[in-house]
Amino acid sequence: MTTAQETEFPYRIADRLNQGWLTRGDGRYEGFDPSKRPGSARLEERPLAEIEAEFGPWRPVLPLLGTDHTELVAAFDLAGRKTIGSVASALETVFHEARGRFESDPALKTSSDYGYAVRTLTAGRPGSWEASSIIHVVHFGNDLNLHPYKSSLPVETMRATGPNPKRVHLEARDRIAAVLRRWTNSPDRYTEVPETLAGVISVYADEHHGQDGWKRIADQWLQPAGLAKQTFTDCYHLLYNQSTHFNPDLLG
Repeated sequence: MTTAQETEFPYRIADRLNQGWLTRGDGRYEGFDPSKRPGSARLEERPLAEIEAEFGPWRPVLPLLGTDHTELVAAFDLAGRKTIGSVASALETVFHEARGRFESDPALKTSSDYGYAVRTLTAGRPGSWEASSIIHVVHFGNDLNLHPYKSSLPVETMRATGPNPKRVHLEARDRIAAVLRRWTNSPDRYTEVPETLAGVISVYADEHHGQDGWKRIADQWLQPAGLAKQTFTDCYHLLYNQSTHFNPDLLG
């Protein structure tokens, strides 16, 4: 376990509750909880030793490892035009697992299972527009993972028969989810999720497909002229915004 006495003050940390904290440079940290209302989302400033005592153990927020980058690229190669759907499905899978972890661990019960899952995916840089946007992609992933959807069926029954095979490459989804679990659940480090994932996807699309990148990693339902305009906007804006071929005019 990393303690305040054993390390220099890291720039960002994530605590046991997946609350994200940013150093002020004077030994104190300011926190932000995106699962709370805007007026109460900022957490009281605290010294690192106090965060350790109340919310420890904490983990430093660190860049992705090269092995994880390699694994994501391999998954994207497998998924092809199902890449964006597989990413959304993987994000929602990890989000759903976080909710279950909250329910089974009494030490985590401070707010809600949904709030804990939100923090799980956003602790690396809470308060950023990317942290807010990723939840919209999670909702899309939920639509993919509950398949085939029938209002008369229990949610877990639909989850067991999902995801939608027309839009999600199962093996790729599982490999992406494994990387996301390491980013968010490792005991000694945390990797920021939304911006890091968008960077890997954007660079992959540019290097492998050039100006046709989005067309080659997203299916026909996620194209700008498709009927699912909001879903396209949510995914394109977050997951492709670091591409040299990103076109903000397509966001409407």
